[in-house]
Amino acid sequence: MNKTQKAAIYGLYLVGFMLIIPLVDLVETKVNPVLLRAIGYPLAFLMVLPIWFLTRKKNQTDIEMDERDKIIIKRACLVAGGLVSTGLLAVYTISIFTIEPDGKIQFSILPIIVFFSSIAFLLVLSLTVLIQYKLGGGSGNK
Repeated sequence: MNKTQKAAIYGLYLVGFMLIIPLVDLVETKVNPVLLRAIGYPLAFLMVLPIWFLTRKKNQTDIEMDERDKIIIKRACLVAGGLVSTGLLAVYTISIFTIEPDGKIQFSILPIIVFFSSIAFLLVLSLTVLIQYKLGGGSGNK
């Protein structure tokens, strides 16, 4: 497994933790702050642990990134950007015709839109990188 695949797996891991953030925010408003620290510190440690695995050097002869990796990342960025943009356009169009007939989005909803669209982008990006390595033939090991 090369660094690009490891980074894609870390991206999926990051998406899971980003989806936990609203839950932790809900716990923060309803629960004692001491309990929140008891939950938050182990989660923060688990968040940093994959970065250590990504940056750890096993073999000094490993190639950092070759042309195949660059092409895979480029395709994945195009697919993720296209899907997220299309999804945002579809949600906006549907909201114009159903929820807000004047075509305005409330300012308080914008951070939610940005947060979940970044999660969607990272999820699609990581999945398309892993799918391209799986479909590309071979195991992707260098």
